Amino acid sequence: MITAMKQKTIKLFQKIARSALKPIPKMSVSEWADKYRVLSKEASAEAGKWKTDRAPYQREIMNSFTDYNVWKIVVKSASQIGKSDIMNNVIGRFAHIDPAPILMIQPTIDMAQDYSKSRIAPMIRDTKVLKNLFSDVKTRESSNTILSKIFPGGRLIMGGANSPAGLASRPIRILLADEVDRFPDSAGTEGDPVDLAAKRMTTFWNRKEGLFSTPTNQGESRIEDEYLTGTQEEWQHKCPNCGEYHLITHRNIHTQHETTVDTKGKKHVIVKTVTWCCPDCGFSFTEEAMKQAQQKYVMQNAPALEKGVRSFFVNAFASPWISWNAIMQEWLEAKGDPEREKVVVNTRYGEAYERRGDFENEDIFLKRREKYDAELPKGVLILTAAVDVQDNRLEYEICGWGEYEECWGIKKGIILGVPDTADVWRQLDEQLDRKYLFKNGTGLVVARTFIDTGGHYTKEVYAYSLHHLPKQRYAIKGMNTMGLPIIHKYTKVKAVRGYTVPLVLIGTDSGKQYVMDRLSIEVPGPKYFHFPLDDTGGNTVDEILWNRGYDDIYFKGLISEKREPRKKNGQIVWRWENIAKDKRNEPLDLRVYNLACLKSINPDFNALKQLINSKNDSKNSVVDTKTAVNKPKKKRFGCIKRGIRGDY
Repeated sequence: MITAMKQKTIKLFQKIARSALKPIPKMSVSEWADKYRVLSKEASAEAGKWKTDRAPYQREIMNSFTDYNVWKIVVKSASQIGKSDIMNNVIGRFAHIDPAPILMIQPTIDMAQDYSKSRIAPMIRDTKVLKNLFSDVKTRESSNTILSKIFPGGRLIMGGANSPAGLASRPIRILLADEVDRFPDSAGTEGDPVDLAAKRMTTFWNRKEGLFSTPTNQGESRIEDEYLTGTQEEWQHKCPNCGEYHLITHRNIHTQHETTVDTKGKKHVIVKTVTWCCPDCGFSFTEEAMKQAQQKYVMQNAPALEKGVRSFFVNAFASPWISWNAIMQEWLEAKGDPEREKVVVNTRYGEAYERRGDFENEDIFLKRREKYDAELPKGVLILTAAVDVQDNRLEYEICGWGEYEECWGIKKGIILGVPDTADVWRQLDEQLDRKYLFKNGTGLVVARTFIDTGGHYTKEVYAYSLHHLPKQRYAIKGMNTMGLPIIHKYTKVKAVRGYTVPLVLIGTDSGKQYVMDRLSIEVPGPKYFHFPLDDTGGNTVDEILWNRGYDDIYFKGLISEKREPRKKNGQIVWRWENIAKDKRNEPLDLRVYNLACLKSINPDFNALKQLINSKNDSKNSVVDTKTAVNKPKKKRFGCIKRGIRGDY
């Protein structure tokens, strides 16, 4: 009996020793994926067994994670080139045959949870060798959660770049950071999220750090900077004629296409042919010919290998999942609209976008002014207003908006006086309550007004807003935090005598860039800014026509700021800096507030068009555009009762 027990014990220790001393299989990530990985139906358009040959540019990226001479891998790429599956294969390979603590960071904790459920869980379920390693999250005995999955010898942790708690606790050997250009500058107050997580790798001699992202803006793209520190390997195609290798970009793509504009002013492009022209020999080739040509990575910065940093660049022209016709159609339809151009440049071309906004002077806008045939030119469908409150005046602007957010400046004015006096606000009422007329006599009134509360007269703005809520005159507050959307949040604040009013928080950083982007549009149409030229002929008594306020002072203020790099906590951040000699930037703020006001309305332009057309035969009628306004979904703030005494 004792002898039998001894033999069992000896065999057990022998088994443990064999397992512990067993050498790690020399299997690369791509070899592991080709042998074991199964693509899930809900996470892939081509479910079934993985084949690296389907997108061969993935092979070198994956295999870098098992190269002992490489510790950092940087991938700057277009979207939809399979980078999520590359990271998943890295996770699967190490969890299966070389267990290690692994951390994957997504831009936010919510995105980390979604990635875990939509990408990681299906991979574990459908890849047999992984299913046997991870216990089911749904079982009561499971040690796995959505953000933490334990396997023998290691753990997969999912974290958000906005959550320092998940980045600075346990040691890790494998770090995967997805969409690093969308990471915040700091994880809470702890500092850069990538650097914070990387410190957890210090004790591992065989650590691997993988950074993946589509780039964002030129000069502020983290992945662009990281790419330049590495080997800068471009996925290039061999010219079938001269034999030289080249990176295929839109700069050498030629198309035959037809462009049409529909009745709403939207551009439609039909691409008939797409060819690539070799910059060396000048011969042109089709997409089919180039995708059958030899392809490989070509290093631009080989010395970076000595530092152990490999960086890769792949754009959508190499992807087997999107055609060149579709790519060029997106580009041709986006050209002229900076907001749409940026999306294509980032997500299809995989390049950082050079933002507009550094205008030489105001002369180009003074020359661009045009004479309107009435107070409201044809095309205007709704009016918004913005008010900037200064210590000795109110500055306001009224804008007209048409389909596809085409904009007409209607009136820019100044009301002199300290904002704690009733007469100042009465004069503002005269501008906001009046009817602005089309040539045929019909008119519009301002649908909604945004009033800034950032100065010394916040309480006065709250009181004015409280008494004019039925006219949709809302208090706003600008937020200078980078990355906030132009409409950040709706909240409420106390006004007078305990009554509350809505307060709209505005992302001014985003808003200023939107304005600069639209100022750079040179062809009237979607998102174009029109500016009026005063009627100086002396034949009119209409004050609006001969003094709209769009003079050189206005345009100097409109382009008074530009984005400048600044160092914060050791990192380069970009901030809007006032470069005007007189520091007057009210016109820029007013245009940002007007754009935010329109976004908050989210108008149905088709309904507005029908409404205005139905009034065309009725002279001196006022079109009530508020009936076509989508009011923000908010909690009720109580009612305004008559008899409440206030200053305004």
